Amino acid sequence: MSDDRTQQDSTSSDGTSRGLNRRHFLAAAGTGATAAVAGCTGLGGGGGSDTIKIGGVYLLSGIAQALGTSSANAAEVAVKQINENGGINGKDIEIEVRDHGEDPQAQIRSLAQEFNADVMIGLTSSGVTLASAPTIESLGVPFTLTDIGTPYITEPDTESYGNYFESDSGRAAFTPNMFRTNSNTSHMTYAIAKYVADNYGESRVANMGPDYAYGQQCWDYFKAYSEGLGMNHEYVTSEFPSLGASDMTPQINSVLSADPDLLFTSFWAGDATTFISQAAEQGLFEEVDDVFDTIGADPTVYEALGDTTPEGIHMSGWYWPTAYDNENNQAFLDAYREEFQDDDTTPSIPGFTGGSTYAAIYMYKKAIEAAGGTNPEDVISELEGITIDNDPRGQTTIKEDTHQATAPCVIGETSFDADVPYDGAGLVNTQTYTLTRERSLELLDGSGLGPGL
Repeated sequence: MSDDRTQQDSTSSDGTSRGLNRRHFLAAAGTGATAAVAGCTGLGGGGGSDTIKIGGVYLLSGIAQALGTSSANAAEVAVKQINENGGINGKDIEIEVRDHGEDPQAQIRSLAQEFNADVMIGLTSSGVTLASAPTIESLGVPFTLTDIGTPYITEPDTESYGNYFESDSGRAAFTPNMFRTNSNTSHMTYAIAKYVADNYGESRVANMGPDYAYGQQCWDYFKAYSEGLGMNHEYVTSEFPSLGASDMTPQINSVLSADPDLLFTSFWAGDATTFISQAAEQGLFEEVDDVFDTIGADPTVYEALGDTTPEGIHMSGWYWPTAYDNENNQAFLDAYREEFQDDDTTPSIPGFTGGSTYAAIYMYKKAIEAAGGTNPEDVISELEGITIDNDPRGQTTIKEDTHQATAPCVIGETSFDADVPYDGAGLVNTQTYTLTRERSLELLDGSGLGPGL
């Protein structure tokens, strides 16, 4: 079974994953990063700088280009708003966002040491995040994850789950200067398991997901949460087409042959588009009662599919623009629409990574102002337990012990009646889900999987 320990390294600019032995990488990254820090004083600009510098690293090319671009766009909107309203401590924000490229750790080091970023945001790949954690920790710059699914990176309990960086079976990879504003895989799969339990009960369930860490983790967590909720589902088949596969028809045929009631999927971005279009051609959506997807609910997916998206299936994400009725969300939507309404390449509503990225910029503003400057240790201290007031998803808090935001996630039904500024489907009848660490521990008991909450 593929997991983060075997495919956790970098994703190239064309979106393909390249294997690397984890221990060899950690040895090289740890030594190189430490040497770089030793020869560089004043990390994080700070002090006498005329601006507050934010560095960002996302996948801006390849299969995940839409996700990384959505995050960069949301950050740009937040920065522009803050600068128009006096900046941070009277200083403007300067932001530089780069593509992961072939060497994401080099990009991270460059932003910290050459751009002199005071704080950073990213990333777009769970594998890249886990592989980059030693580098990020050695640099000491506060780094907030806005797009990352793996629960491991905000799981601090090494005694129960093993230290990821010291054991091949470890699943706890908490890093002191890393924080996360988006919901994660543990939470997302709980929401789907809960929805299925409440609305369908015990069922014949099949799985399809990308054949790498994220797809495998989603399926493991869904089954564990379902069991914790008392569901004795019959799991009839599990299929993992390769990440970025152009032809998923063999796996779709396998699912059809298994005759499930429900299909659980974990496709996103280009893979979600490929799966839905090919599954529609093969009549899968007429043969099952429902299909669920973890983070495929994104405007770029629906716009690409046009009229192909089946109505009434359930898709989820960390954010959907109409799921939250509050003034901060409306301010975000208005600003985003104004910024991108004349851009033919970008939907004028934010993607599912937008809310968490926008919130991260405002979180940094509050923390830096409370710290009275950009000293990394002071900012990190302020971030632990901070409440994000300008979060489009409603007020959220960064948990002091795990650095995970108490952010909700969204499940909705696909529909062409959704109010969207493009030709395609959107989500209606959205429901938001929250989950505490205590409840997650109870439900996952005996599974060996950590909450990351």
